[in-house]
Amino acid sequence: MLYSQARLGRVVVMLAFVLTGALGRASSSGPNPVAIVGGTLVDVSNYGRSNNDIPDSVIVIENGKITAAGPASLVKIPADATRINARGKFLIPGLIDGFGALRNQAFANAYLYDGVTTVYVGNILPNGGGDGEVKVLRDASPGPRLFLGAPMTGYSEDGADPSDKPMTEHRLHDRRLSNEQLIARIDRLADQGFRGVTISYDVWPDQVDVIVAEARRRGMATIGELGFTTYPYAIRAGIDALLRNDIYQMALAPAVAQLEWDDSQAAGRDAFRAVCALDVNTPEVTSFGEQLAKSRTALMPTLALEATADDLDIPNPWSAPSAKIIQARDLDTPVDEATGQSGYLAKLPADRREIVRKCAWHKEALDGQLYKLGAKFLAATIEPSYGIMPGSGLHLEIALLHRIGLSPREAIAAATSNYADIYGWGDVGRIEPGRVADLLILDADPRVDVSAIEHINTIVFGGATVDRTRLLAQPSRQAGG
Repeated sequence: MLYSQARLGRVVVMLAFVLTGALGRASSSGPNPVAIVGGTLVDVSNYGRSNNDIPDSVIVIENGKITAAGPASLVKIPADATRINARGKFLIPGLIDGFGALRNQAFANAYLYDGVTTVYVGNILPNGGGDGEVKVLRDASPGPRLFLGAPMTGYSEDGADPSDKPMTEHRLHDRRLSNEQLIARIDRLADQGFRGVTISYDVWPDQVDVIVAEARRRGMATIGELGFTTYPYAIRAGIDALLRNDIYQMALAPAVAQLEWDDSQAAGRDAFRAVCALDVNTPEVTSFGEQLAKSRTALMPTLALEATADDLDIPNPWSAPSAKIIQARDLDTPVDEATGQSGYLAKLPADRREIVRKCAWHKEALDGQLYKLGAKFLAATIEPSYGIMPGSGLHLEIALLHRIGLSPREAIAAATSNYADIYGWGDVGRIEPGRVADLLILDADPRVDVSAIEHINTIVFGGATVDRTRLLAQPSRQAGG
């Protein structure tokens, strides 16, 4: 959100509380305050369903945090503040990529250039301080705010993935983690500053209950890629998000096909076929959507993943301005730089390509139906898979969320305030007192056209303005081992 989830009357009450000094004032020895004046503060609260915009707003920033935000008639601007004139422009929170990567300095620059101020990198294996197979540039400068997540399996105390063996063999011969071991792992991760966990497909229902409860107690997000636990069960347990539509839509396949998929994803072709042929109006889809609507669980479909891999009528990722600093070697199965042709599709037999594309379109339709039934969404890219670009890939994800039915405001909320609402993140995702000062000043109106996020006038990151031109001129630096 931006400012409030209620009526303007409640906004006034909160502002009065703030302005009487409830949040305190920055030390006089710090840098001068910044005041952004005159812009329209766009309300993306309540999953983008509210519209309490503030047309003539003032945002006061001190020591990198927002200390006041609201109507110009109510917010007092400090006498020593540096003013940024935003009259005629539109203000939204900095964008959040809920499942990205930060492989080198070029990735960091591209994210910031495109207004992505926070990146969550999941599935980090913190063995002795290392990152396992996921390489992360932790000290990018400049760079977006970096949040780390780690995998949770039902069997490995360090989160190691057992995917090299059939799941039946895994179930029969490997020893499950106890509740105490699961809790201890979450507590270790929380103590190390991790912001969330990805619950893997070999986690059992009772283990999901333990993980979700302890993660919530420690303020960590829970994301699911499930197998041994059904998706309806995980939703009832209170999991925060379900990752990847090509995985969570398996919940809509017949039970026998689901079992084959859970044992070996490579052999689960019947589940894929069933989902690809499923009528969006069937009772199974309706039941799943209605459960999601009544829950706190959000879908993280990573629409850009399939749209890029399966060439679903999207622009060539290399056409984005920030792509000029990205090297193809740093992407996984990139698209052709000249034509935009999918590297993944090019590897398939010619007679399979249209079948794959048709199924990918159908998965978008299923997500669109789940949205109509009331599902909530989070924006994430899983870049650089299949050539998805850092930064501009999130713009694509937001555009695709709009394509499946979300309003422009709802699609932008999926990359901003929904993370505050669903994950409980108290520092990012909204423009309100007490949060970090990450925000975008746009020349175009994002309430009318989602492509307004392409028209960035100014990026404020941690209270400071970002030199976007310079970001496209800096060299790449690789992540360490």
